Amino acid sequence: MNPAQLHLALNHFPVFGAVFVVLLLAWGLWRRSRDVMRAALGLTVLVAIGSYVAVATGEKAEHYVEDAAWFDEAIAHDHEELGELALKAMLVTGLFGLIGLWQLRGDREPKPLWPAVTLAALLISTGLLGWVAAKGGEIRHEEIRAGTLVPEAAADQDSD
Repeated sequence: MNPAQLHLALNHFPVFGAVFVVLLLAWGLWRRSRDVMRAALGLTVLVAIGSYVAVATGEKAEHYVEDAAWFDEAIAHDHEELGELALKAMLVTGLFGLIGLWQLRGDREPKPLWPAVTLAALLISTGLLGWVAAKGGEIRHEEIRAGTLVPEAAADQDSD
């Protein structure tokens, strides 16, 4: 597996993982289920770790493809900058998850403060991760770049 393939394989985990954890944590808060909240908070920490791994593999992936004819340095740079921002947000979110896990230790009555704070941070982080993913898709897929028309759409516009 080359560095680009590795990055592409790993970078989906934080995006889809975060969406899943948002839903799970929301369910746990709504049900006031200690077990579901603890599972979701633990998964939050794993998603934060996965975010780090995705960012860490990005640099080697960039070097692997930077000489390809289709590679656009500006788009890759934007993707990298957004990835670093999303990583910071996700690491803070993971820290909130750890605090929530600490708060839910033992058999005490669950207080939803840190799980709720974690959920709010997860919503922000998930949005950022989705933005990073969209920008990453633009690196290789011209058809999703803003202002770019696929050949058939361009031909349709020319005939108007």
